[in-house]
Amino acid sequence: MGTINTFPGLIGFYVLTPEGQLGTYNRSGNFVVDAKLTKAFEDYNRRFLMSYLQNPAKSSSRLAIIHRTKEKRPWGSETLLFEKNIVRRLYPMTGTTELDLTTFQKKNREKSIYRGMEIFLEYKDNSTPDILVYCPVLYDRNTTLTDYASELDRAPISDERGTSVVEVLNILAGIPVGRRYTPEIGMLKEKIYQGIIKKDVRKSEEFTLIGDIRRRATRDSGIDPYGDVDKRAERQVTFLSKNGDQPGHADGGNTLLSNIASSLVGHPEPADVETLKLFSRFRNMEHEKLERLANECLVYKVPPGTQLLERGTNDTFNLYLVEGSVQLVAADGNRKIIEGGTPTSSNPVSYLKPRMYTVSAVTRAAFLWIDDRQIEKILQEKNSPVQRDGTK
Repeated sequence: MGTINTFPGLIGFYVLTPEGQLGTYNRSGNFVVDAKLTKAFEDYNRRFLMSYLQNPAKSSSRLAIIHRTKEKRPWGSETLLFEKNIVRRLYPMTGTTELDLTTFQKKNREKSIYRGMEIFLEYKDNSTPDILVYCPVLYDRNTTLTDYASELDRAPISDERGTSVVEVLNILAGIPVGRRYTPEIGMLKEKIYQGIIKKDVRKSEEFTLIGDIRRRATRDSGIDPYGDVDKRAERQVTFLSKNGDQPGHADGGNTLLSNIASSLVGHPEPADVETLKLFSRFRNMEHEKLERLANECLVYKVPPGTQLLERGTNDTFNLYLVEGSVQLVAADGNRKIIEGGTPTSSNPVSYLKPRMYTVSAVTRAAFLWIDDRQIEKILQEKNSPVQRDGTK
């Protein structure tokens, strides 16, 4: 794979060679064969490549391409570009044709190579949520960006036409859904996942809005409001409150957090006043009460495909989307997308009860899950009296 020198960020990612071997490139640029996985997939890999190479442009096996951009991105220049049919599946929208992508889909078509691979591994089909859909491996056909002109949203400029390209293939494409439970597939998925966990070299935060709020609060106060996350994690904070106190409601209001506990990305993080102010309900709340509410709330993060709310449920909790995108599906099948940090997300998601929509994460999403009774209790509390000297 000559392009490993062009794409140093691909070190550690799983590669499928033209000979059907599976392995990775180490930091010295040497290819290391995974003998066990290569043997397990040996016959299948040969058939898979033979089928793919007959007509790569028409194959459903290709998920994305990786290339260097001339225009810098937040993550640098090494960019993963989803195939158009894949971006339609990852970010489904109504009213689009097979030829068109919406502005939202175009916006989400480019990712860092790490984030793109994570999205593939975390994607779930709602009809078969326990079955792996994508298992991405890299493949090099010695192509350049010119060979993918029809896949770009623009024509390649003159000085990038010779840019090397690495393809991302779904090695599961030729395996029936019912046969994707094998230990070998589970092992390959785990090793691919290990290869993309490189937090020390990642150049951007996935949740940019949360990151901006955190940096701004640190700059203004000199205190990192998230600084105690690791300490709380060591105390195994529950999913129900920052302090580990369970609210004691017996009405099933916390069913959501119980259902998605195994899907959460990392540990819940503390909310802050600026995060609450993203939502119209809290913008006019007295600062002291807003701080009190923030002190009792956590920000939860989930991967794409996670179901967050179910149509017909009726409880006192509401979901406030901080960042990411979610899809709402009505009883008649109509769908709509809400994106965090926009005016359409300033109110709780599907807040009318009983709920009119089933809600699932389209991208990795961050949200607050707050009980209305908790809010009302804080609103009814009296502020501590302030003395003339300013003390309480």
